[in-house]
Amino acid sequence: MKLRDALIAAVDRVAACCMPPPIAQVYVPEARPAAHRDAEFGLIGLADGSAGLYYAWMGASQAGMAGRYAASTLMGSDVVALARRYASDDDAERSLALAAMGALTAFVHARAGYVPPTAGGSMAGVTLVPGERLGMIGHFPPLVRQARAAGVAVTVIERKVHMVQAEPGLEITLDPTALAGCSEIIVTGATLINDSLEDMLPYCCGARRVTLLGPTAGVFPDVLMARGLAAVGGLRILNAGVAHTRMLAGERLGDSAERYLIAAGDYPGLDRLLDVAQPQRRDCRSP
Repeated sequence: MKLRDALIAAVDRVAACCMPPPIAQVYVPEARPAAHRDAEFGLIGLADGSAGLYYAWMGASQAGMAGRYAASTLMGSDVVALARRYASDDDAERSLALAAMGALTAFVHARAGYVPPTAGGSMAGVTLVPGERLGMIGHFPPLVRQARAAGVAVTVIERKVHMVQAEPGLEITLDPTALAGCSEIIVTGATLINDSLEDMLPYCCGARRVTLLGPTAGVFPDVLMARGLAAVGGLRILNAGVAHTRMLAGERLGDSAERYLIAAGDYPGLDRLLDVAQPQRRDCRSP
């Protein structure tokens, strides 16, 4: 089963087992990317306080999102229906769907009493060994700076031609075969929005560890780990109301969110969590 189909199947299993609350918070920014600004994210929050994020700087496909997906239209609507829009071929629609999936994942976690382990640092457990090369699929500037400061060369695979460059310690290229010499690889959550993750993973087979990382990676970890990822790191919203207010004000999330990192083998799995979340139902397990 393709990754896109597997994620939607997970959404359907949650819908069959539980009754997710309606959407209660919506932040759909009209993104204006700029080199001097931090990346911007949007939010879909549910009435129980669960929430998911999406990356709002995907480019032309997301132009006019604030008008196309007005908060007033999404408020009170069915989060499952929004999550199923991940089947779309439109990046903007998939970005919203991923935020809805993130909210559904957080809803299941809360209902089952599962708390993802807090990440130990911004590198999410990736070992930086001077003299080695770190691979990155999608440009994540803070991590690039941290790796280079530690004496680790970085190869970044990008889709944008204008970002291509080469200098000592840093290569940004369109060619995924450049990952062949990388010891560890970080895959950014944007690959879930542009639906490129599954196509990129075969180029990562030489690395000792591949980690999916980013605020948009907060969806059904076991579905992702089944593709060979060693760990999935995301951003857990601790207080959706505060997070929403801060986003509207253009402020950082601060203590309304925390980083987490789930290692493959340590996650209970969606089947088990749904059993705990809704024990009286027996039609929730995967086929």
